[in-house]
Amino acid sequence: MKNSRLFEILYILMEHRETTAGALAERLEVSVRTIYRDVDTLSAAGIPVYTEKGHGGGIRLMEQFQLDRTLLGEDEQEHIMTALQSLDAVGAGDSSRLLSQLAGLFGRQTVDWLEVDFETWGAGKQEKEYFELCKSAILHRRLLTFQYYNSSGIKSRRTVEPVRLTFKGGHWYVSGYCRKKQGFRLFRLNRIRELQMEREEFSMRKAAEVCEQKEEKPAEMTALKLRFTEAAGFQVLDFFAEEDIVRLEDGGFEVKAAFTPGRWLTGFILSFGADARVLEPEWLKAHIKKEAEKIRKIYDI
Repeated sequence: MKNSRLFEILYILMEHRETTAGALAERLEVSVRTIYRDVDTLSAAGIPVYTEKGHGGGIRLMEQFQLDRTLLGEDEQEHIMTALQSLDAVGAGDSSRLLSQLAGLFGRQTVDWLEVDFETWGAGKQEKEYFELCKSAILHRRLLTFQYYNSSGIKSRRTVEPVRLTFKGGHWYVSGYCRKKQGFRLFRLNRIRELQMEREEFSMRKAAEVCEQKEEKPAEMTALKLRFTEAAGFQVLDFFAEEDIVRLEDGGFEVKAAFTPGRWLTGFILSFGADARVLEPEWLKAHIKKEAEKIRKIYDI
């Protein structure tokens, strides 16, 4: 415990170069007297740490002192620091202390320039709980069972050997070996229901098999041509790639893109209301018109 505290003091001093005994005592949850004893221990071990009394005094480390950090270049150090700053976003634990220690070891100040937030707007409590349950199952190699709704709205019971959590296209997915489909699949977290972590454990499969995962969705894509009004501009820029968008003279937008047919696509287009119109294909134009007519009848318009 004492050795750990000595290293902690050293890391703090390497990052900030100076501090006070009171600040160290509060951070390390020991007495000021203990801090001074630790400083004496460091000094006796050849670490150039010293104290100054009076106004502006404190505990200091000589400017020239640094631990050997030649094993990692500056770019590698920066990559490590950036990766640690993003860990909190996925619930991997508080990395602030480790960041502080590494900043001292690398001889640089920590710059809080990165904030990563993977939560979607309106994310419910259940999705957060499912994320934690999936993470636990992956780390402990335990089976997951759940009801799953694919993009066509078809429900099925799945037993999965989870491998990793993936953030893709604004959504969280759990990937793993599906025993029903006899292959690796991606399952969108917000389409999962009745998720349970089973007692049964599993052995990790070959890395090559893991890379062959597929998302649970029909493979066929449909080419679309859509027109949007100027009022829908911010949504168009949110959803579509820049190379798929053409700005029109009236301020509107024309988009060419490919999507998987299904209920999601119908709902997506209808969500724009009168600000979106299907130009191609003809069957989709007829389908959207039919769905809009159903909505009109519901409200007796």
